[in-house]
Amino acid sequence: MSARTPSILALPLLRGPSSRFPPRRFCWGVYILSGVLAATWLLCAPGLAAKQKAPTTKMVSGVVMDKAENGISGAEVMLKDIQTGKTMAIYAGANGQYYFSDLDPHHDYEIQARFKGVASETRHVNSIDTRVKLVIDLTISSPGP
Repeated sequence: MSARTPSILALPLLRGPSSRFPPRRFCWGVYILSGVLAATWLLCAPGLAAKQKAPTTKMVSGVVMDKAENGISGAEVMLKDIQTGKTMAIYAGANGQYYFSDLDPHHDYEIQARFKGVASETRHVNSIDTRVKLVIDLTISSPGP
């Protein structure tokens, strides 16, 4: 070796005990941090996944009734999708019960009932409402004199 060529041991990165972070202290810190991160992930990850699931469909049900709260079977119930303009209509079953399912939870809807030329007020189903099952009762007034 010549006097001008530095030896490998003279490099500043390989000084060992005089370096800024002693090797053992650094290793224990890495082990502790790794353990804390792993425990946090194991405890929190399943709960986070469950909270992030959004409902895939929404359902609206209820009863069509008169002012005396008697169910009106055979009343026409119309549901209109505001975004697409599509309208669905069904007839209320026994005791005035109706049911719409497989609705897009990201769409807004209007719902109204009709019976013998008289309609209920129009009710709204808002996409901001995160409930999967909505119950909306519709009241039809008797025709005026």
